[in-house]
Amino acid sequence: MRSVFRIELRRTIAPWVPIAILAVSLGLLVFSRGPWNYDSAAWNATWLTAVRWSRYLLVLMWPIIVGAAAIQGMRDARAGVGELFGSTPRPAGQRAATLGLALGFAAVVGYLVLVAAGIGQVIAKGGLFTTAWVMQLVLGVLSVIAGVALGLGLGRLLPYPITPPVLAVLALAGGFYAQVSGMNGAGPNAMVLLGVGQVQPHGPFDLPSPAVEFGQLSWLLGLTAAGILLLLASSTRAKVFALLPVAAGLAVALPLFPAWSTDNYVQDKMAAALVCDGPVCVTRLHEDWLSTVSGPGKEALRRLEKLPHPPTRVEESTEPFRTNRAGPRDPSRVLINQDDYALQDKSGSSLTLALLSGAGTSPCHAASYGGEQNDREDAARWVMAQWLVGSYTPPSSRRQPPLQPQTDPAWAALKAAPEAEQTARMAAARQAELTCTGDPLKILTEGAR
Repeated sequence: MRSVFRIELRRTIAPWVPIAILAVSLGLLVFSRGPWNYDSAAWNATWLTAVRWSRYLLVLMWPIIVGAAAIQGMRDARAGVGELFGSTPRPAGQRAATLGLALGFAAVVGYLVLVAAGIGQVIAKGGLFTTAWVMQLVLGVLSVIAGVALGLGLGRLLPYPITPPVLAVLALAGGFYAQVSGMNGAGPNAMVLLGVGQVQPHGPFDLPSPAVEFGQLSWLLGLTAAGILLLLASSTRAKVFALLPVAAGLAVALPLFPAWSTDNYVQDKMAAALVCDGPVCVTRLHEDWLSTVSGPGKEALRRLEKLPHPPTRVEESTEPFRTNRAGPRDPSRVLINQDDYALQDKSGSSLTLALLSGAGTSPCHAASYGGEQNDREDAARWVMAQWLVGSYTPPSSRRQPPLQPQTDPAWAALKAAPEAEQTARMAAARQAELTCTGDPLKILTEGAR
């Protein structure tokens, strides 16, 4: 058995499968500036993101796996040796099992090397270890096995030259449809979750809910069983019977899947747990950031005491930075985010100034938005920080469009008002930022009316 297994490894397409998997996936992860390389949700930032981004790239690896397996699945029929092998005493199932094990082993090894490349970097950087990644790794490995089984089974069922490329194209199109639908909400949530590739992770603190994971587990087990039955089937009845595992997987998965995508994820409580130095708190995932934030955070809180009902805590937010949600915010907290470009590479007084932007509030517009309204908000937030510091410095002229034509007159109008009126305008502008209503720049210039 061992010698046959080694022969299958050497003389089939198996050795090329992990090479193709790693060439595509590692090539993208290392040399492409895709979403997997940014912020604290990068593929080499945590154990969980290393595994989840590997699952995400299955959208490109699965067509390779399915197509390669289909080529091997139709080997006997294309070589015209099916009748010859059928007359030998060696069971057909044993031959199929050896081929499946060889190809499956090679594909799984390639996938695990990819995961190990990310986890190795996480370990080298001292990244936080949690167990949230285990089930995601199981689902990723099972996706690879399902692709091998399904490709072998369909290749044996349809031994035509066009079968492998058609299967690869269908796998690629289906995977992209599920991922794109998951990002823009165009498709049903259940259809998105049936996709083999993981939907793009938005942050390091969210992980798929247990219902989603167990639903995907049942679906992938059904696909794997169907592929195995097709590979072993020797009659039309047996081939039809292979549809039953798929139906069973769907019957279990669909009731488990949430109706809305907002329910697909739960928070990783271990990574999101707060570590504090007095009133300044960061998450356990970014515990090493606390020494940088603590001093400037306390100074920002001290300066905010000039306003009525000031915040009492500086706290790291677990919301993804690029999905700012407009709406009422907690006035007692100054929320920070390590991925916020306004805070990156800042410390000391420059970090204090950044924390005072908008009088300690989060912007109402998302980081990627633009337009006159957002420029006015940015100008107001700059003036509010300068007032709390006690002196005015124009914003950088490198920003496009520049804010100084709006900040200069707003600062002059604010400082021309009596001190009590200045405080009232600042409080009203801060309230406008907390509720995302009104025009804070107009409030600073003309007062609340």
